[in-house]
Amino acid sequence: MNKRKTVDPAPSGNNSGMVVDSKALNGALQDRGPMSGELKRLLAAIVLVAACAELAYTTVNISAMQPFIRAHKLNPMWIGIAAFSFIFFEGIMKSPFGVLGDRIGRRKLILAGPVVSIFTCLITPHVVNPYCLIILRIMDGFGAAALWPAAFSLIGDHVPEGHRSRAMSFFNLAYLLGLALGPVLGGGANDLSYKYLKLSFVASKSTSFYVAACLFFITSVVALIFVPQSGGTKHTHAEGAEGGLNLQSFGAMLSRMPTTLLMTFTTFLGIGLIMAYVKDFAVVSFHLQETEFGALLIGPALIIAALSVPLGTLGDRIGKARAVKIGIGLCALSYWLLIITFSEWSLIVFGGLLGVGFVIAFPAWMALVSSLCDTSQRGAAIGAVGTAQGLGAITGVGISSVIYKYGPFVVAGIKVPKHGLPFLCCAVMLAVSFLLAVTTVHDVGSVNSGV
Repeated sequence: MNKRKTVDPAPSGNNSGMVVDSKALNGALQDRGPMSGELKRLLAAIVLVAACAELAYTTVNISAMQPFIRAHKLNPMWIGIAAFSFIFFEGIMKSPFGVLGDRIGRRKLILAGPVVSIFTCLITPHVVNPYCLIILRIMDGFGAAALWPAAFSLIGDHVPEGHRSRAMSFFNLAYLLGLALGPVLGGGANDLSYKYLKLSFVASKSTSFYVAACLFFITSVVALIFVPQSGGTKHTHAEGAEGGLNLQSFGAMLSRMPTTLLMTFTTFLGIGLIMAYVKDFAVVSFHLQETEFGALLIGPALIIAALSVPLGTLGDRIGKARAVKIGIGLCALSYWLLIITFSEWSLIVFGGLLGVGFVIAFPAWMALVSSLCDTSQRGAAIGAVGTAQGLGAITGVGISSVIYKYGPFVVAGIKVPKHGLPFLCCAVMLAVSFLLAVTTVHDVGSVNSGV
């Protein structure tokens, strides 16, 4: 029996609609009751996987690599090359691994990613050759690319539509906590091993790699025990199953969501423009010590973390598309106010509002993407969005390294300080993202269920 399919009725000229199963969709939209105990346990497992994995990746990329390279007196350029290698290969491989998860199942990839990084973390302390270090970071990028689309897709597979934004908000909280605590955990491990374990200075800079390996091991164990098999489809020879990934079907899927990918790329292009320089710019502009810069942000960071779950569920209550528009609009508005009134107080106030906009928009956005297609293509869709994120951030980092030297000057009455051009360009990208959201983002619930 053939299932009846319909397409998200985007406005004229919008090609972002994707094929969905209308019967499954209508049932999911009605399921807004309390989560079952089994579903809560699954969500807890996914959140634990996300928290441990992100904490481990942040520990490696921020706390471990920089002091390790400096301790071994390698050229500091390898710090940037190592970071770029991880981000680049994570970004470009998310899409293929998303397709692979649709074919072989999510759980295999959620296990494979951390297992690869266990070995890279154990091997790295014994490697001094910078080219070998880059190969290990590329392997980490492959591992992250395997893990994240599969984990996001798992939520789409098992969490009902009416709870999906809430589930994504827990996932987002885990990610933010990992990102915030990674530098503290890794740096603390290095310092404590030097002080109390009496390791040499050089040897102590390897401790954070072993901490990360333990976190990756915990991730793998949790995934092995608690994460169910999900995804995985059987294809006939005519569909190209024996030839590996069905690239023709993958290309057709991408052609149905160009505005989705464009908005994602534009948003993360803006983020990439400032991510490499925001700390340096603030420290120089305000004449701050590094600890003072951290103290400026710790209050807003704690507030954003506390609000991430209640605000992240907004999409379940008012509609995911509306939450995306509100969140991105708040990001764009607060960021423009920040660069117009740039000061220590505006960094706290408007930087905090920027974070609030992010925790409103991101869970709703990922929940919406996970709802745009059926299970057989969910990993491909989320992987494609992940690749768009990565390519946007990579492009932004590359552009910012060229334009950071420009300034000061005035544009349209806005005073751009020295090194301020990347930040102005980021504001433009966020404004464009908001316009794209308003004109192209629509709830899957707008599907004509009567078809």
